[in-house]
Amino acid sequence: MLKIKKKYRDPNLSKSAFARSLGLTPARVSQMIKDGLPVEPSGKINPERGRAWVRVNVDPRRSAMRPGAVVAPAVPSERDRLAREQADAVALKNQKLRGELVSAAEVEKGWSDILRRVRSKVLAVPARVRQMNPHLTARDIASIDAELRRALEDLAGAADEH
Repeated sequence: MLKIKKKYRDPNLSKSAFARSLGLTPARVSQMIKDGLPVEPSGKINPERGRAWVRVNVDPRRSAMRPGAVVAPAVPSERDRLAREQADAVALKNQKLRGELVSAAEVEKGWSDILRRVRSKVLAVPARVRQMNPHLTARDIASIDAELRRALEDLAGAADEH
């Protein structure tokens, strides 16, 4: 009886085979090995561990990775963050020039003016009520005035809490 030995197939890849699987050159894989790409004692690369290392350590936007290669998105670099911040600053400046944005100080001043006018109109109510209703006593007018002032104070207190 003839026994056939099955040849053991090493799951690890040579530098060239690993490079082909990622769409890189063997020279780039050698460079990644110098940067810490894990290599087995046989000198070959375990494809799963190698791809995991590439996902964590290689920026796909800067590498010679072929389209569709399995690489996770890289962590944004300081340059990317700075570019985003500059773009945001330009966008805010343009919105302000178009009148789409106003400063917080301008908004506060505008609301302060509106609320000051509202307060003046509310405080003028008792005098107008007295003119329109001469039969009301001074005590009636005083109670209306007191109630309106209390309401304004409550509203001012609620505004201070926020």
